[in-house]
Amino acid sequence: MTDQKVQRKLAAILYADVADYSRLTGEDELRTHQKLGEHLDILTGSIEEHNGRVVHFAGDAILSEFSSVVDALTAAIVAQRVIGDKNNQEAEGQRLQFRIGINLGEVIVDRDDIFGDGVNVAARLENLSVIKTFGTIEPVI
Repeated sequence: MTDQKVQRKLAAILYADVADYSRLTGEDELRTHQKLGEHLDILTGSIEEHNGRVVHFAGDAILSEFSSVVDALTAAIVAQRVIGDKNNQEAEGQRLQFRIGINLGEVIVDRDDIFGDGVNVAARLENLSVIKTFGTIEPVI
């Protein structure tokens, strides 16, 4: 692939991943998988409702893109509130909580996927996000 054929664009990238997923899966694989599906549906719905596109899923992680940082942040906040309400019904150690990183950066578009530093920074920010005491996780921009 030459530089001339590489398509690049500016995008707001939202990367979300479940905190402590391996431990939760080890304790109750089936229940954790079922809750993951429910939570991914909530996050996907919020992404689509706020003009975003889910690029792909990778296990307990989701990568999406938006043309607006405001839309990406709004999608994250709305999803975290709904997921937080569901988590309040769970014991503290059994909650599926998403860490979310949002970055505005240039991405390479290839095969309906996005790559590059813009995605990597969003994933690193996700890893730095912190769990708030009320059961949701604050997005890091």
